Amino acid sequence: MKLTPFFLFFIFISICLTSTFSVQADASNVLVVEITGTIDQSTVELFTESIHHADAEESSAIILLLDTPGGGLTETFDIADMINESAIPIVGYVFPSGSAAWSAGTFILMSTHVASMGGHTVIGSCQPVEIGIDGTKLVNDSKRINALVKWMETRANMYGRNKTIAAQFITKNLNVNETEALTAGVIEITASSIDQLLEQIDGRTLVTSVGNVTIRTADAEKIYHSPSLKVQILQVISNPTLTSLLLMLGIFSLIFGISSPGYGAEVFGVVAILLSFVGSGFAVSTLGIIFIIIGCLLLIIEIFVTPGFGVIGIGGMICLVMGSIFFIPSYSIFSIKKWMITMDPLNDIIILLAVAGLLLAIFFGFLLYKVIQIRKKKAAIGIFVGETAKTIDKITPQQPGYVRFKGEYWHATSDVTIEPNTKVVIVNKDESTLLVKPMEK
Repeated sequence: MKLTPFFLFFIFISICLTSTFSVQADASNVLVVEITGTIDQSTVELFTESIHHADAEESSAIILLLDTPGGGLTETFDIADMINESAIPIVGYVFPSGSAAWSAGTFILMSTHVASMGGHTVIGSCQPVEIGIDGTKLVNDSKRINALVKWMETRANMYGRNKTIAAQFITKNLNVNETEALTAGVIEITASSIDQLLEQIDGRTLVTSVGNVTIRTADAEKIYHSPSLKVQILQVISNPTLTSLLLMLGIFSLIFGISSPGYGAEVFGVVAILLSFVGSGFAVSTLGIIFIIIGCLLLIIEIFVTPGFGVIGIGGMICLVMGSIFFIPSYSIFSIKKWMITMDPLNDIIILLAVAGLLLAIFFGFLLYKVIQIRKKKAAIGIFVGETAKTIDKITPQQPGYVRFKGEYWHATSDVTIEPNTKVVIVNKDESTLLVKPMEK
């Protein structure tokens, strides 16, 4: 068979295209992101960073490694919205073996373009838990439950998953392992490792915000995302216990700093309160702010205007306590922290915060009491005038010296010359300098 120039050109172009595609496949990568612990504002920031990182690396997909007991509804919806708007396919993977993506973790898994689980893993238990002054309880009212069920069913429909089982995660607190989840059709893949997962999703066409995307992951390089310093700090201060403690400590420090300035307590108080706000994701209760402002004003009036510590001061303390209560993270729907898998950690947090708040109130109350006592003391000048001392040095109108007064050395001046070891009478006091005269014989 004679090869025509056109046919040779076609073969050449085919070889070039094949080589090009081969290079692209070899050069592909996936970004691996670990989401562990409570879902809070730091998780939202971590996920935002991850998307930017994946864009910069031109990653084929983002692999979310999920191992979480749950967290905040608001933060969960923020993450779900970012997944829905992502041009890069996002694969949820409950991993490593023995992990669980309960509650908010299940919501996130159901929002990903591909839902997968590792060996001996569990998902489910999505009924929300709310916490109040009277303790913790499950949310059962139909308005909130139905809203969450419909949200979960809609996400299941988007990816062709079993919406009946998805709804039972909320209505019945259903839990399933990886085998049950795959059989029921609420996930697409089970894999014992990340490499096996990449092999199974290779060549899949997924619907993203930019349309259909076919991913090539069989030999993709794994890039692990490291949280920035900002996210690491947020992960520390977003802990609900630490956030509440920072708020209470900051309030009491601010009060003490205002009543006794110069020691830096007010600066620490402001910083602690701001860190508490940051840890709360700036979800600050307006009512709590009003109570705290009123409480601070009442205590300032009590300390600087009215004598003693009476009804105004007690009212200020009550307002501060009420404000602190309103700032304690609420686990009800549409608030800051929700959906813990068990109620025991929540009860421990309440007890810890109550004890810490009481101890802080007692400590700062004692400090304020001491400050008020000091402010009530008579001017110290009355202690010195008329008292006797003894000169150490020769004192002249031109040359001050030192005297011994009640075992202490004091700087002293005189209008006349006084020899050493002479008994003198204190006539006046100017800050740390005494004006003396010789004692009359």
